[in-house]
Amino acid sequence: MMASGDLETGRSYCILRGETVSGATIEIRPINLTNALYARTWTMVNATIANQSFKLSSIHPANAALLSEIGGLEKLPDGARIPDLLTTWGNLYNNQLTPSSQGRLKAIRLDKYRWSSGRYADYETPVESWRKEL
Repeated sequence: MMASGDLETGRSYCILRGETVSGATIEIRPINLTNALYARTWTMVNATIANQSFKLSSIHPANAALLSEIGGLEKLPDGARIPDLLTTWGNLYNNQLTPSSQGRLKAIRLDKYRWSSGRYADYETPVESWRKEL
């Protein structure tokens, strides 16, 4: 998440969490859901937050429709497709459990934090959070 020894440059990072049927809040490692390389998972998350899929020369028709509906790229909120990503991750997580398991997720969320640099202790400044009921 942060470059070791570099106190000059701040970093943003995300943590994926789930809210279980039993009421517990748990941390989830997306790499265990997608079987992807660690860095590629977080690159995908950062690209989704930055709406990179809306900035391609040839975008998906659903993204083109959303842009048209909302009034253009400049009006699109950060992470417009994060709910879709969260739904997919939540379903992948729940598919690993029995339908009666109390560990199943009822909601999943992505919390974004900022470390502004200068001190290692100041690393948990909330920036934004996305939550999706499953």
